[in-house]
Amino acid sequence: MAACTFPWENVSDPVTAEARARLQAITMVEEMDALTIVRKLNSAEEDRSSVSSLIQEIKGRKPIFRRLSFQYVPREANKVAHEMAKEGCYYEFP
Repeated sequence: MAACTFPWENVSDPVTAEARARLQAITMVEEMDALTIVRKLNSAEEDRSSVSSLIQEIKGRKPIFRRLSFQYVPREANKVAHEMAKEGCYYEFP
């Protein structure tokens, strides 16, 4: 199981808060072994690892989307997103 909190200022509405929370969740997942997570999400077998509750919750939400797939993209092939995630680490709040 994993959880985190992240301070944000000037969140104007609930939709923005949800979008930022999802972005933070994705960033947290990136810090885990991304290929392992993608394999778990694409597996039909029951996951019994330390992140099984997260895998189960993600799979449980899949039906709300018309189309959703999980694919591994190496960091080298996604440098812009990686740099943006690193930049977010430098934000400080009073």
